Amino acid sequence: MNTKQKVVLIGLSGCSSTGKTTIAKLTAELVNQSTLIHEDDFYKHDDEVPIDPKRNIANWDSPEALDFPLFRKELGHIRESGDIKTELIHNNNVDDLKKFKIKPEILENLKQNYSAIDSNLKIVIVDGFMMFNDPEVRSKLDIKILIRAPYEQLKQRRAARLGYQTLDSFWVDPPYYFDEFVYKSYAETHGPLFINNDVEGHLDPVKASDIQDFMNSDEVAIEQTLQWVCNIIVNSCKDL
Repeated sequence: MNTKQKVVLIGLSGCSSTGKTTIAKLTAELVNQSTLIHEDDFYKHDDEVPIDPKRNIANWDSPEALDFPLFRKELGHIRESGDIKTELIHNNNVDDLKKFKIKPEILENLKQNYSAIDSNLKIVIVDGFMMFNDPEVRSKLDIKILIRAPYEQLKQRRAARLGYQTLDSFWVDPPYYFDEFVYKSYAETHGPLFINNDVEGHLDPVKASDIQDFMNSDEVAIEQTLQWVCNIIVNSCKDL
């Protein structure tokens, strides 16, 4: 990293199937001086993921399924150097970006908007489903963006996926998995960030004062989400 560059860590988080990873990948492609890192790359090996005692299956949505100590350490290293130290394996569990068919002129306009970011800033986008609930991880992030979508839409999007590549195998959700694992874990870990612990409601203005959220529902065009994220990042970078 250029010694004059300052590292800016942008956390882009949300429940599974909000579209956060797609948005993170598209955004990273639009920002010249950017690096993209995925929290999913810190999943443990299959035999290390905790087994749910009730269903007797792996619980991929518990904090213990991730190597959080390594994730925290890596974020600290990135803050200091701007470089990724740990050798990461990314399974690319994300929609094909080509399917969105975003008009070239819109992408070019977004790219131009991002060009306003000071070249002395090194942008690192961190994509993950469980970051703002962890105080140490949250403290390392300069900009915090929560992508959301209504429960029923999240459930439908998750059900439409064939499965997920892990480090050692391919995971396919059992019929009950979204409700009992994915959404339940999201609600439990993120509830304290919301008024009355209602993750379908509004962020608590005190407990989540440093987090900005966007409802990426099925009724919202991806271009609109990308523009909102762009505005947040560009405007926030002006104050760094």
